Amino acid sequence: MSATTSGVTTSPDGARIGWSRRGEGPAIVMIGCVMASRTTGPQLSLPGVLAEYYTVVTYDRRGTGESTSPTVYRVEREFEDLAAILEVAGSGAAVYGFSSGATLALLAAAHGVQIPQLLLLEPPLVPDPSPGPLEEARRRLAVDRADARRWFDESVTGIPADVRAQFPPPSPADLANAPAMLHELTFLPGTSAAQFADLKQPTLLMASESTAPFLIRCAQDLAATIPDAQLRLLPGSWHGVDDVTLLGAIDGFVSDYPMTGPAT
Repeated sequence: MSATTSGVTTSPDGARIGWSRRGEGPAIVMIGCVMASRTTGPQLSLPGVLAEYYTVVTYDRRGTGESTSPTVYRVEREFEDLAAILEVAGSGAAVYGFSSGATLALLAAAHGVQIPQLLLLEPPLVPDPSPGPLEEARRRLAVDRADARRWFDESVTGIPADVRAQFPPPSPADLANAPAMLHELTFLPGTSAAQFADLKQPTLLMASESTAPFLIRCAQDLAATIPDAQLRLLPGSWHGVDDVTLLGAIDGFVSDYPMTGPAT
C-alpha cells in the first residue's frame, strides 16, 4: 500500500479544504458525518481498511479540521468542495458517505456533481422543513459548545442513552468542529426520497440490521426510488457497521458495477 499524502485544495469561494490520500486502485472519496473530520469521528479506521484495495481520499468538510468556511454557509458550497476533491481523486472516483455525509452525497449527485457511483451507509432523510432545530442549535452554540453537542446527539440524532454513555468527553477538536452542526441543520430539513428519483448513478444503500428503524426505512425508501439502487442490510450496531463488513459489501457492489480504473 502506498504512503499517505496530504494537501489542501481551494474551493471556488476561497475555502481551503484539507485532504489525505492513501492506497492504490480504483478511487473512493469518503464524506464524513456531522462534525467529523479526518482525525475525529466514528469511522477513523475505515479508510485504512479500504486502502488495502482502493485509493481512498478523505477530506475535512468545511468548518471542520483543517478546512475553512469563509462565506455564509450554503449547501451548494459543499457541492463545490466535493467536486474539488473528486478532481484530487481522479477520473471515475466513487463517493462513499456515512450518515448525513451520505445524504450530502445524494444531494450533490442530484445537483449535478459528476459521481459515477454512490456507496451510502444510513443516509437520514428529514422531510420536516422546520428551521426550529437550526435556531436552537445557534442558541446553544453561543452559550456552551459541549452542551450543544450533547443536545444534538440526544435530541436531533436520537442516540440511545446506553450508546451515548460510552462516548468519551468531547475533545478540543470535537468542540472546534461543533459549529458545523449548523450545516446539517441547514441542508437536512426538507429531504425526502422522492427528490432523488432521477438519479442515474448505480447506488449502494447500506444499513445495520440493528440501527434505528427510521434509518432502515430511509434506506428502503431510497432503494425503492432510485432507479439503479441496491439495498444491503448488514450485521452491525446502532448506526454502525464494522469496517470489514462494509468492505465486503462495497466489494460485492463493485463486482456488479466495476469502477473505471485507478486514480490519477
